Amino acid sequence: MARHSGAVGVDIGSAAIKVVELSADGTRMDGNGTAVRAAASAPTPAGTIDEGRIADVQAVGRALRDLVQSAGIKTRRAVTAVNGQVALMREVRMPQLPPEEIRQAARFEVERYLPYPIADVTFDTVVIGESREGGAGRVDVLVVAARTDVLHQHAAALQAAGLEPVVVEVEPLAVVRAVSPRATPEQVTACIHLGSSVTMILVAEGEAPRVIRTVAFGTTQLLEAAASRLGTTGEAPEALQARLASAGDDMPGLREAIDDSLSSLVTEIRRSLEYYGGRYRAAVPDRVVVTGGGAALPGVTASLTSALDLPVELGDPFAALGGAPRDWAVNGGPAYAVAAGLARRGVDEP
Repeated sequence: MARHSGAVGVDIGSAAIKVVELSADGTRMDGNGTAVRAAASAPTPAGTIDEGRIADVQAVGRALRDLVQSAGIKTRRAVTAVNGQVALMREVRMPQLPPEEIRQAARFEVERYLPYPIADVTFDTVVIGESREGGAGRVDVLVVAARTDVLHQHAAALQAAGLEPVVVEVEPLAVVRAVSPRATPEQVTACIHLGSSVTMILVAEGEAPRVIRTVAFGTTQLLEAAASRLGTTGEAPEALQARLASAGDDMPGLREAIDDSLSSLVTEIRRSLEYYGGRYRAAVPDRVVVTGGGAALPGVTASLTSALDLPVELGDPFAALGGAPRDWAVNGGPAYAVAAGLARRGVDEP
């Protein structure tokens, strides 16, 4: 596997743009000699993201350029991602075949589920596991597809910021990479990634995703529930989130609001874990982590731990990189899972 001297991961979300720069010449290094050089975030310009698509490439590019400059990022090689709203991800089990035949078989799988012509799509395949059925070798293949114009929008936003887009992938793969570094194939990690408007539910064996689901629930709904319970419905979401974070678990009524708001999401998490257990004949995950911008809200991990009857912890994408200075992680480490996973891809992949 080729390794590069540095890369910057760019997470373009509906609420915030986050960047993480990894370098091979820092002092806080993981076992592979990779160090966090910078991490920063800034609000996404209003109205520029529409259900995972970039509606105003130049506005996003300007905001990203300003963020890169203010963070002191020097690396030009950049990796970004599209989310589950605009990407198709499906696991397919097929006979062991040469790579080109796997890709051809995957094309038919993509065509079965696409609501638009295959000519409008870019797709790729990743072999994530092998097995034997009836004495014959089989491979589990993750098929990932997205509209080519959406990929071009993301690449163009990076170029408008003065960056060189080297990879555009999908967010779930980045999150798994960030929270399961160097995990053995036997280690099972479940991750709940709380974005602004959607939540990803992921189950991975090592760094191989086995369950990928996107649910229409996010930090916005949590904050709305908290505001309603606390009688502060006129408060700006950013201000409310900062106030809740500073108040901790002591704010009366907050835990009840979090519990009530998370109830529908918990149902979806349980279904995902049951699906994984049934398909792979597996026990409960070894770890359950929560990441994303809403992960650090007071009461979230405690509420999920109680509802799922499993220990749930905050995911720290910087832990395996020797950590990051506190002033870099302005929204908390868990919020940087996508950006950190993307930066790892840029350093470790061709």
